[in-house]
Amino acid sequence: MDADVLGAIASAIFLVRLLPQPLRLARTGVSSGVSPLAAIQATVAAAAWLVYGLEADLPLVWGVSVAAMVPSLWTNALLARRTGRRELAWGLAWVAVLVALRSVDALSVGLSLGVLVTQGPQVRTALTEDDLGGLAPATWWVSLADAGSWGAYGWALGDAALLGYAAVLSTCAVIVLVRLRVTRDRNRHLRHTLPAVVGDATVGVAEHSESA
Repeated sequence: MDADVLGAIASAIFLVRLLPQPLRLARTGVSSGVSPLAAIQATVAAAAWLVYGLEADLPLVWGVSVAAMVPSLWTNALLARRTGRRELAWGLAWVAVLVALRSVDALSVGLSLGVLVTQGPQVRTALTEDDLGGLAPATWWVSLADAGSWGAYGWALGDAALLGYAAVLSTCAVIVLVRLRVTRDRNRHLRHTLPAVVGDATVGVAEHSESA
C-alpha cells in the first residue's frame, strides 16, 4: 500500500481515538480512573509531533497534530478540577526535556519515549485504582488500530519515531483493556454477591432479635 494512503488512514484513526474520552467525560461527568497528567502530556505530545512533522516535512504528521489539539485541550478542560500543581509541574518538565532533545537533534528519541510519558500515567492510574468508571474503553480499542496503522506508515517511511510510537501505544492499550476487563468482572461479581451477603446478615439479625 502507498505510504501516503497509509498515512491518511493512520491520521484518521488517530483522530478518532481522541474523541471517546472527552465525549464520555462531557456526557457523564464521571472522571474516576482518568489521569489528568496523561491529558496534559497528550497536549504536549501533540505540540511536539507538530514540530517534528514540520521539520521532517511530513504534512500528514503535522496536520493531524494540529487537529489533535482540539480534543486534547477539551479533555484538559473537562479534567481541570482534578488537575493540580503536581501535574502541571510534570507537564512543564516534559516540555523542557523535549526542547533539550530538539537542541541536540534528538527529538525523534523524545517522541518515542513521549508515548510512554503520555500513556504511562494513564496505565499507572488504571493499575492502581479500582474505580475506572470514567475511562472510555473505545479509546483503547481504537488505540490498537492507531498503533498498527502508524506502525505500518512508519515502516514504509523507515521512521524510528513512528515505529516506537506504535510499539509503546499497543502495549499500553493492551494493559489498560485487560485492567478494564478485570475491574468490570470484579465489580459485576460484587454486585451479585453483596445483596446475598446483606440478606444473610439481615436474617441473622432478625433471628437473634426473635430469640432474645
